[in-house]
Parts: sequence; structure tokens; C-alpha cells
Amino acid sequence: MQEIDEALRVRELEQAVAAMRDALELRERETTEQIQRETAGARAELTELQETVQALRGQLESEREAHAAKLQEAEPLYRAELRELQETIQALRAELEGTGD
Repeated sequence: MQEIDEALRVRELEQAVAAMRDALELRERETTEQIQRETAGARAELTELQETVQALRGQLESEREAHAAKLQEAEPLYRAELRELQETIQALRAELEGTGD
């Protein structure tokens, strides 16, 4: 009788261990799937951010080039205006010096 009780107890323990193993395997699969989903989401977000950064860099470079072109176009105008102001100042000085006599 004791052998039967021991055999039943061993069988119950084996079933409990098998059930725990199954539960652990299920939990491991679920965790692995969750990690894979989160990793895929993080990769997608990273790709999106990289594309955004690349687009912003391109936009910034275009704006720099446009700004440099505008400065280059404006430089002759600024020089002409400066010459005109210098000539006006010289003319006013000459006029003041002529009337100061």
C-alpha cells in the first residue's frame, strides 16, 4: 500500500513539474514574442527618426545654400550703396569745407 501511495505521489509530482514546465515555456514564448514586437516597434521608430533627421539635414543644407546665394547676390548692391554713401560724405565734407572759408 505504501508503494502505491509513493507511486501516486511521484506521479502527482511529475504532473506538477510538467505543468510548471509547460507554464514556464508558455511564459517564455509570450515574453519572447513581446520582446520581438517591441524590438520591431523600436526599429521602425528608429528608421522613422533617421529619415526625419536626414530630411531635416537636407532642408538645412538647401537653406544654407539659398542664404549663401542671396548674400552673394546682395554683396554688389551693398558695395555700391557703400560707395554712394562714401561719395555723399565726401561731397558734404567738400561743401562744408568750401563754405567754411
